[in-house]
Amino acid sequence: MAASRWRQGVFALVLLVTCAGGMAQVDPSTKAPIARMPGMTGPVSTLPALDPVSTSTTPAPLATPQFRRYGVDEGVLRGSVYAVAQDRHGLMWFGSAAGLMRYDGVSFQAFRNAPDDLRSLPANQSYALYVDRDNKIWAGGISTGLIVYDQLTERFQQWTHDDAKPSSLADNEVWGMTQTTDGQLWVATGEGLDRMRKDGQGFDHVPLDIDGTQAASFGETRALLSESDGRLWIGTAKGLYLRSAGGRLRRIAIDPAFHGNPGKIWRIEGGLADPQQREVRVAIDGGLLIIHDDLVAHPFAPQVLSSLRVVSSTRDAQSRLWIATVSGMLLDEGNGRLQPITGQPLLPGGLPSNKIWQTMLDREGGLWITFDQSSVAYLPPAWNGFTRFTHIPDDPNSLSGIAASAMAFARDGLLWVGGNDGWIDKLDVGTSTVTHVIRDMHTQIIAMAEDPRGRLWIVSSGALHVLDHGKLIAVPAGDSPMQRPVLIVVADDGTAYVASWGGGVVAVNPDTLAITPLRLEAGASPSVTDDTLLPEQISFHAGTLWYVSNGGLLCWDASAKEFVFVPGVPQTTVRGAAFDATGFWLLESSTIAHYRYASGRAVRDDIIDFKHEPFVSDLVDMQVDRLGHLWLLANPGLFRFDAVSRRFQSFGPSQGLSNADFSGAMVAEDGTIFATNSAGVLMFQPEHLTAMNNAAASPPLILTRVSVRREGDVYELPLAGGAISLGWRDRDLRVDVRAASFISPKGNHYRFKLGGFDNGWVNVDSRGERDFAGLPAGNYTLQVQGAGENSAWSSLPTPLRISVQAPPWNRWWAWASYVLMILFTAGLVLRGWRRRLAQRHRMQMIEQQRQLAEAASAAKTQFLATLSHEIRTPMTGVMGMAELMLTTPLTPLQHDYTKAMQRSGGMLLKLLNDALDLARIEAGRLELEPAPFDPRQLLDDVSQLEQGLAHMKGIRFVLDVAPDLPKCVIGDAVRIKQVLLNLANNALKFTERGSVTLRAQRTAQGLVFSISDTGPGIPEASRARLFQRFEQEDGPHRGAGSGLGLAICRELVEMMSGSIELESRVGHGSSFHVRLPLSEPAPVQHSPAVATAHRRYRLLLVEDDTIIAAVISGLLEQQGHTVRHVANGLAALAELGHASFDAVLLDLDLPGVDGFQIARLIRQREHDGQRLPIVAVTARSGSEDEMRAQAAGMDDFLRKPLSGEQLAQVLARVIARTQEVTDDEP
Repeated sequence: MAASRWRQGVFALVLLVTCAGGMAQVDPSTKAPIARMPGMTGPVSTLPALDPVSTSTTPAPLATPQFRRYGVDEGVLRGSVYAVAQDRHGLMWFGSAAGLMRYDGVSFQAFRNAPDDLRSLPANQSYALYVDRDNKIWAGGISTGLIVYDQLTERFQQWTHDDAKPSSLADNEVWGMTQTTDGQLWVATGEGLDRMRKDGQGFDHVPLDIDGTQAASFGETRALLSESDGRLWIGTAKGLYLRSAGGRLRRIAIDPAFHGNPGKIWRIEGGLADPQQREVRVAIDGGLLIIHDDLVAHPFAPQVLSSLRVVSSTRDAQSRLWIATVSGMLLDEGNGRLQPITGQPLLPGGLPSNKIWQTMLDREGGLWITFDQSSVAYLPPAWNGFTRFTHIPDDPNSLSGIAASAMAFARDGLLWVGGNDGWIDKLDVGTSTVTHVIRDMHTQIIAMAEDPRGRLWIVSSGALHVLDHGKLIAVPAGDSPMQRPVLIVVADDGTAYVASWGGGVVAVNPDTLAITPLRLEAGASPSVTDDTLLPEQISFHAGTLWYVSNGGLLCWDASAKEFVFVPGVPQTTVRGAAFDATGFWLLESSTIAHYRYASGRAVRDDIIDFKHEPFVSDLVDMQVDRLGHLWLLANPGLFRFDAVSRRFQSFGPSQGLSNADFSGAMVAEDGTIFATNSAGVLMFQPEHLTAMNNAAASPPLILTRVSVRREGDVYELPLAGGAISLGWRDRDLRVDVRAASFISPKGNHYRFKLGGFDNGWVNVDSRGERDFAGLPAGNYTLQVQGAGENSAWSSLPTPLRISVQAPPWNRWWAWASYVLMILFTAGLVLRGWRRRLAQRHRMQMIEQQRQLAEAASAAKTQFLATLSHEIRTPMTGVMGMAELMLTTPLTPLQHDYTKAMQRSGGMLLKLLNDALDLARIEAGRLELEPAPFDPRQLLDDVSQLEQGLAHMKGIRFVLDVAPDLPKCVIGDAVRIKQVLLNLANNALKFTERGSVTLRAQRTAQGLVFSISDTGPGIPEASRARLFQRFEQEDGPHRGAGSGLGLAICRELVEMMSGSIELESRVGHGSSFHVRLPLSEPAPVQHSPAVATAHRRYRLLLVEDDTIIAAVISGLLEQQGHTVRHVANGLAALAELGHASFDAVLLDLDLPGVDGFQIARLIRQREHDGQRLPIVAVTARSGSEDEMRAQAAGMDDFLRKPLSGEQLAQVLARVIARTQEVTDDEP
């Protein structure tokens, strides 16, 4: 087991020391040592059973209490902590120089004086504390007077001395308080004994009336104790007195053997009427006085205590007497010895300080101690479950080092202890005396065993030594397998058996130190050898040597003289073994299995799956006690497995276990278990520990705090009456409860159930807090239960009743108003029903009209698209023929007729385009195509197009471009040009003389285009409707247009996020300003344009209309191109199959196979490096047709009608582009 932990580490030798330390145990059935490293008997051939090597019984050790300490970090106020008391609910109260404190097992709550808060503690110093039968906390100090805290009202009250009031407190120096059975409160002051009057308004100063003599007062009174039979003990500077329930006073005689100061009484504790005490103890300067039924004060242990100032004493439930002095603590366990316990503030679990002020036993039996250095200590009632031996600085009678790594029983009843730092001590556990044998071996002690001659065999890092009566002898390994020893046992004939890492087991002769390897069985697996078999444990049981390894469990076969695998046990990794009366337990990877062993064969009869237990990965040792319980030691943790309940039980600080990071263990003959850890050696009796850890009494449950968030602030609600009321605005209710159990505060647990809200119990952690974010209005009952670490559930004495106020809108008068409103609303609803019905009919009619309008609009759009297609085709013939006619010899009259025909066609085309654009805008299908363009070039194009019309009318067309106009902007140049042409045409149309000016300026928001004319102007009344559809200004040119131009301009400008404005004066002209937010693109590097000479191309025209084909062919042939015309797509594919062309002009609407399919077929037939330019020619007007053509593989797009110039530009563009792409390909 230990070696497997070592194997998991990084540095082998270091972890071998910490995890494989020599831990011995004794088999309870044979009394033979079967520890992790004890001895065995007999020669190698016979290996007989062992005789016991441990002591028959383990002497009672000195007490080693492990205190739980509370200091400033835990919430203790700075300064001396003088007093401690437990209230009726079980909470702990502490009086200190800096104020009053309450501890509930979770945190300390401090009460201090705040000068500006009248509700705060009146004075900080609290030397004495007392809890009366009403659970009020009384406090007194050297100069603070008498103070009481009422926990129900959470208010303080103070009484002080006033010279002007004879009934005031006799003195502000208050040493103690108590309450007798008749309810009277007695106060010990520096000036005498006072008794509070029943109305609480003053005090009676009690005279000293004894034996017929009367004094004005008792004088300085320092201690009080009331008993359950009504008697009152009074300790004064004049002596010790006892007042009977009837008021008779008696002086207590002091044994002449006492030589202390009888006037310096610090506390009176115990009680003759207390069946658990049966004594009264008086803490006094110079000792401790104990009074029994003879009513004589006898000194206790005067030879020890006569020189000490005893300030407090406590007798616990086991009748142990704890004596507190200003120089430390003394413990009397009734065995005739008084054990000193001194302050060890740097030692974990040690006493925080020597200067003690008070000790007190709480209702669970836990011991509370207060100190002068902001400290409080607590000792649980089961603290003596463990005895610890450790290194104490500056104490030569303690272990040499802190961390112990190996142990071995000595024949003289003592215990060998070895440490990580190479030290070896001999420990007497009965007297706690230590003999330092070896100070420093300069190596780590891994295992030890003592032989019959008293010699100690020591396994250290990579070496074996023998300590022979003070002489350390090294055992040479030579070339033997014993190169890395880790385990050792010694037989009673002195033969040592050593298991080595990767070296098997060897026998070492005690006289010659000769090494003899022990053989493995010949039939073992080829993978199992001494080199691969790693040791985990070696031990004796029932006369047989057992060897636990990563290959399984082996035992020594005396007849075959070899180790054999135990039949019935799997040959897998075994980390440890523990033997009991019927067989053995084996620790495997994630289970612990029990095997019944008989007749040389093992049969598994039980298995424990502990993969989900907290110690699964850190288990270091396993032992079986005399009752058959299995003990598991981990790093950290100590656990006991009960085979009956099938449960693991853990042990910790509540049983006195302060350090639980174990490295190994062994069992003495009487069942005592010894264990090594990082703090030294731990000793415990399993039977005693099991009995101590039985279920404790259920602790009382206290409701400590109820708070709520109200108007943004947290308010604490009063706890009296067991009921609380919440307003409808209150939020975040919080309930705090505490179990009055301090044995293991972190082990306390709670559960809540709010009737009407929770379906079942809701478990919470050890803090005992439950939050309710927002409770609906209503009445609830909160049940709370709490339990200690090993106790049953206890409940609140009275469940908490919670009433949540309903919001104003959910009260009875609100519901009454709701009913009235419903009736009124029903009338309104009935009255308005017919109106809504009529309105519904109207809405249905409107919806029907809307659907009809949308259908009409869609029909109109479809009609215009179809009309456009049908008109564009003959218009191509008309305008194309006109263009061809203009190239023939014509008379002037014929030339004018032809131009007029061309202009009329252009006007018809413009009207058609305007109607289509408007339809697209209405349908939301008009999309802008922003791209970089040169605004100067665009303006030049518009100017050139309009110069002709201006010249014909005899007016000037002026282009005015600002010098700072950018060279390139981003926008839809086509739509901008359309807007400017529309506006320019309108200006030229209505201007008879003068000029039309086109201006362009740059602004911070973009560009502004202005078109100004010297025409008649536009009246104010006409401007509002000018941009509406089918609207024209009256005048001689009315009717020379569709009235759609300005409407389309406005729609296009708004789509481009711009605006169009009009300025006009009648008789002086008009100006249209188009403001467009056009941004400039990032500068890019342009390669120089390559000039291409005019070429003549061989072209293939695919057109089913002969007139259109004749027009296009004529326009192309005029440019010098050779045109081959075919009427359908199949003919085109045939032509391409036997002739080559520079480009293809392809109509999209062909019979049979349309142009899209033809384009795809052409592209499919092309080879790498080939690409024939394809230009789509169509009468379609849809914007999606251009994208479809591009997706089909076409390079450009032309709409009918078209001109020769358009054809020339497109051909030059696509052929040049195709050549660039082809040239770029490898």
